[in-house]
Amino acid sequence: MVRTLFRPSDDSVIFPFLVPANAMLAVELRALADMLDKTGDTTIASRSRRLAEDITCGIYEFGTAEHPKYGHVFAYEVDGYGSRLLMDDANVPSLLALPYLGFVNATDPIYQNTRCMLLSPDNPWYFSNGALSLLNGIDSPHTVFCKVWPMSVAIQALTSNDQQEIVDAEHVLAASTAGLGLMHESGDIDSANGNSFTLPWFAWCNGVVSELITRVVSKHPGLL
Repeated sequence: MVRTLFRPSDDSVIFPFLVPANAMLAVELRALADMLDKTGDTTIASRSRRLAEDITCGIYEFGTAEHPKYGHVFAYEVDGYGSRLLMDDANVPSLLALPYLGFVNATDPIYQNTRCMLLSPDNPWYFSNGALSLLNGIDSPHTVFCKVWPMSVAIQALTSNDQQEIVDAEHVLAASTAGLGLMHESGDIDSANGNSFTLPWFAWCNGVVSELITRVVSKHPGLL
């Protein structure tokens, strides 16, 4: 696996091996190898595939853990010596986004176990105020507690095959804009109308939600 000092949120890591980032790197190294094959550079293509395989093996050997409630799950960060951080961050690459990144299929058993953990209070950065909350989902240490990021809601929909879950996410995203028509960075779970938020125009999230819309039109006609 490859070390990193920072998460996608720009915050410092706790442990140096960030599992979602390594998963994304493994996927892109395989894509690079395929591209290099077409140019005839088979030597570097072979090296890229070998590195991708080494990273993937490292993730499954060091980047997973046995959770007493959810079973075999992916960890968010590890140190390679047995210490693991079981959580997720709203920013991509994330554990929730692993199928979106192309690392695993959405039906993968370890991913499904991980997903159940992440979308529950057992993820220390998952927040919900039940029926009183417009936004229920994953926050980020980059913002204060109880600020759900719409990006995590979009990723939840992008990695789901459950049409009702997708529709619910669409409704939440549309209602969370506070009438501005744009995605915010995060929203307060105690805000019933979406008027309490950070960054009114978060381009990254707007891009992810736009991708969700185009994918729903393509894969699930009639859900919009």
